[in-house]
Amino acid sequence: MALSIAVVCLATCAAISARAEVTLAAADTTPAGDAQAKARAQSLLSEGTAAYGRGDYATALDKFTAAYKIFPSPKLWFNIGQANRDLGRPVEAVAAFDRFLRDAGDAPPETLAEARRSAAELKAKLGQIKITCAVDGADVTVDGKPVGSTPLGEMAWMTPGRHQVAIQRAGFSPSIEDVVVAAGKTAAINFELRPIDLRLANATGNAAVVGGAPAPARKPIYRRGWFWVGVGVVVAAGAGTAVILSSNHGSGGGGFMPTLGAQKAFQ
Repeated sequence: MALSIAVVCLATCAAISARAEVTLAAADTTPAGDAQAKARAQSLLSEGTAAYGRGDYATALDKFTAAYKIFPSPKLWFNIGQANRDLGRPVEAVAAFDRFLRDAGDAPPETLAEARRSAAELKAKLGQIKITCAVDGADVTVDGKPVGSTPLGEMAWMTPGRHQVAIQRAGFSPSIEDVVVAAGKTAAINFELRPIDLRLANATGNAAVVGGAPAPARKPIYRRGWFWVGVGVVVAAGAGTAVILSSNHGSGGGGFMPTLGAQKAFQ
């Protein structure tokens, strides 16, 4: 399916940020279903462009994201990046600009340059976290948001400050670490996941086993010395009260109850 996309940047009242609109035009060879998807995405894009123009960046972002889900043109990441940037979401904006630069290499040179400039300005105010782990396939989250699975191909961009990094994989005990990120710096964190030996755990009476070391088994209560001492005392005391209990029972006593801009871009 051939799709040619043009992104046109506009300057707005001395503002240096660019605004782009994506328009969809179905080619003659495009299946009817895809043509309908393009038309719907174009409608959402136009609505998002109008919202961005009036400064309603949240609505613009929702429209751009919805348009991408219907018809995933990589050049929509430019729009998504600008909306996130103007919403004060630098991490999400950087991710969108980077994806635009990676996947939309045929975009106009001026738009590519704008994306690079915006991404560079945002990254200068952010830091990065380098997350490593010897176990592949472990899910990684930062502040509760998924960032991928090990091994992570890229470092995660983060706002300066303290962040909580968690990692987990079936068969291993999960791990959580706090890390402090500084602007322009990279914070490194290495996780060592310890395997849980479920077979050994079952063999030791379902005791928790981490790293192959079972928790010490507890003696049954009837094997403990104090238990039999207590039994002797109870038996002695019980002999004196058996008659009373029997009498109460016999007399009817009961028992005890235990959630951008405006120009052309999809053509």
